Amino acid sequence: MSTKTKKQPKVSIVFLTWNGKKYTFDLLNSLKKINYKNYNIIVVDNGSDDGTQEELKKKYGGIITLIENKKNLGFAEGTNIGIREALKRESKYIITMNNDMIVEKNFLNFLVDVMEKHPEVAVSTPLIYYMNPKNMIWCAGCKYTIKSFKPLKQGDTDIGQLKEGYVDACDCVLMMRSNVLKEEGLLEGKFFLIHELTEWCLRVTKKGYKCLFKPKSKVWHKVSVSMKQTRNEDEISTYYNLRNWLLTIKKNKNFFYFILVLILEATILAILRFALWRKFSLIKSYYIAIWHALINKVSLEIYSPKK
Repeated sequence: MSTKTKKQPKVSIVFLTWNGKKYTFDLLNSLKKINYKNYNIIVVDNGSDDGTQEELKKKYGGIITLIENKKNLGFAEGTNIGIREALKRESKYIITMNNDMIVEKNFLNFLVDVMEKHPEVAVSTPLIYYMNPKNMIWCAGCKYTIKSFKPLKQGDTDIGQLKEGYVDACDCVLMMRSNVLKEEGLLEGKFFLIHELTEWCLRVTKKGYKCLFKPKSKVWHKVSVSMKQTRNEDEISTYYNLRNWLLTIKKNKNFFYFILVLILEATILAILRFALWRKFSLIKSYYIAIWHALINKVSLEIYSPKK
């Protein structure tokens, strides 16, 4: 190991794959080119049935640790499995990301540098672009609203206007401190998918930590590739978006604030959008989500991805 590598904090890169080998291979090929040296890659396969596991072992067995789940455990718990492995390795930082991405070669250097300089920061995030056009912003950190966390600058064209700074939360790509994960816990596994990353940010900022956006670190995102592979994408999105947002508020805000959000979401005005979109079948998923948030129920039998 070189002197330069020894001086660098150890980083574990964790991501999931589920029947998306092409995208996973694209990400791994870009990670092979990064300038940071002291890192390892942990890939968690969430029960793929398209031959992903075999090809990963064959093509990338020398550079990754592959963890094979027997079934799809969802994004939250699947990522937790990778995080637990990273904690065993005593990595100082753990970065979670989606498999449908490619990275700029210095993206990790910038994130580590800002974490080293700012001990108050529990999590940092890069500037995330759409894959096409490559200068269109998908997420520049997130802002809290009563309806949800909102991606900042989404749809804007990057002309160098973005500055480093604190944000309310980070989404999609998070570099987290291992010691904060140990103190405050991992992602909320019962969420299955959606809001698990922003909920973690809200949880740790309640304890006084900060989330920081670093625009010099750059990543490109194909956006929701796994969801688009399912037949019931709309039902899954409707259910988990609402149920998990209500659970996020229930867990991290006071009782009266939770009731306020619940009333806003449950009113007839809140479902007019489904009528306008002529998607009346989603109204059932919407109200099941509200009920399940109230009773803390997970409904994987109904809202699991179906090919």
